Amino acid sequence: MSVTDINSAQQRHKDREMLTNIDKALQTNEETRQRLEAMRREVINRLGINKPDGPEDAA
Repeated sequence: MSVTDINSAQQRHKDREMLTNIDKALQTNEETRQRLEAMRREVINRLGINKPDGPEDAA
């Protein structure tokens, strides 16, 4: 095995680790986004922002 082959194998290993870390970060980001959106909906509901003010607004 040549030095080039070893370097290439090491780089591929680093790249696979980086890909795994990126995938984990994206998953964490998605889960955090979903929690924040749920919290936002709860606050909007408590504030009554998405509810009509009167019968004429419901039409």
